[in-house]
Amino acid sequence: MQHDVLLDYELAVTQDNYIVRALVKLTGQLPDNGARTPLNLSLVLDRSGSMSGEKLAAARSAAAFLVRRLRPEDVVSVVAYDDQVQTVAMPATGDSQQQLPREIERIESGGSTNLSGGWLRGRELVGEGKDDHKMNRVILMTDGLANEGIQDPDTLARLCADAKKQGVTTTTIGFGSDYDERLLRKMADAGGGSTFYIEREDQAIGVFEEEIEGLLTLSAQNVAVEIKPAHAVQLVAIHHDYPLTEVGNGVKRVELGDLYAREPRSLLVEFLVPALGEGNAVSIATIVIHAHVLMASGAIERQRITLPIVGPLDAEGRRDPEVQREVVLSQAARARREAREMSDAGDIESARRILREARVRLSQHPEQTPLVMENAEDLRVMERTIEHADAYDRKYMEQRAYNMSRGKAAYEQKLSRFNNPGKPPKPPEPARRVRPPKPPK
Repeated sequence: MQHDVLLDYELAVTQDNYIVRALVKLTGQLPDNGARTPLNLSLVLDRSGSMSGEKLAAARSAAAFLVRRLRPEDVVSVVAYDDQVQTVAMPATGDSQQQLPREIERIESGGSTNLSGGWLRGRELVGEGKDDHKMNRVILMTDGLANEGIQDPDTLARLCADAKKQGVTTTTIGFGSDYDERLLRKMADAGGGSTFYIEREDQAIGVFEEEIEGLLTLSAQNVAVEIKPAHAVQLVAIHHDYPLTEVGNGVKRVELGDLYAREPRSLLVEFLVPALGEGNAVSIATIVIHAHVLMASGAIERQRITLPIVGPLDAEGRRDPEVQREVVLSQAARARREAREMSDAGDIESARRILREARVRLSQHPEQTPLVMENAEDLRVMERTIEHADAYDRKYMEQRAYNMSRGKAAYEQKLSRFNNPGKPPKPPEPARRVRPPKPPK
């Protein structure tokens, strides 16, 4: 696991303090021998009445695709649920379940939604074969509209958190315009996985490619960053939106989850540092990284890396382009979420203003990378259309805000490709419509 810290700072308006931004970058590495962590997965499909039609078709297609991509040593089980929970396939390796994709594709919709029962059964099946040298994960595919069993979001999140402590993580995948994104995000955050949104059936494969590519390039698990400001230094903001806890004595712990070789992790932290005299070496903070790292032997090694953040600060300041890019992208993520909340409350003009300000910041960034340009164009379209935004638009805004607040640039690029399936974006001419067309009514 490689690590780096980039610093960016400027003298505050009052000139009594410096505003210092530290970008912590973590990059996963696969062993040179090509080893990867074997998978122990349970695919949990919601087949309730609310999932009937295109949503269930997308879930079936994605689950069958995943099973076909597994290696012989990987273990998979499949659960389908409505008001009843059915074990479609017990845990077994891919070689012994060659007919499983066809069995998945025969799953049909049923009654009400016992989400907790489905997840608990998947958790149980993963637990039967749990191995600290495997990736043990429940992948829940649902619209999240639970009306049977445990329905309280906090209780469901606690169940996922307890499973994570025992080495079983949870990824959630939401379907359709009415899925409960807050519930599914809460479960994924507590469970140490990711959350995704699928609007149309033809998006399902792309989302599962994203999840599978991550699982296959696992580099470290349970990555956490502790931030301890130096004396008289204030921790002003943590720009990326990860689960956060107070450790005590001013120390905050940020849970980044798993680290994949194909998806670096970033954490942008902002401090207010007293001006002690130009050019002096100033102690800003101590960063401590905790992780369970995959070794070449296949063993998991617990590592603790301590990084002192020290910098000579002067009145001229220092602008780092990569740090500044993370600033404007995180501001864009926050703008999407705030604009959606204001739009829901009927304050369309404020929503437009927030989107416009974020778009201008992106447009003025000195490095117009494809990702920056595409996000600026996306904000422009949202600003123009937000007054008439429907349920699909709102879910889309929420997912994009989540992606950028977690630094999920790879998934962002997959969303862009859905405009022209199979074709990457063509900068510097971003697509004029960046969200997929709505399905026919």
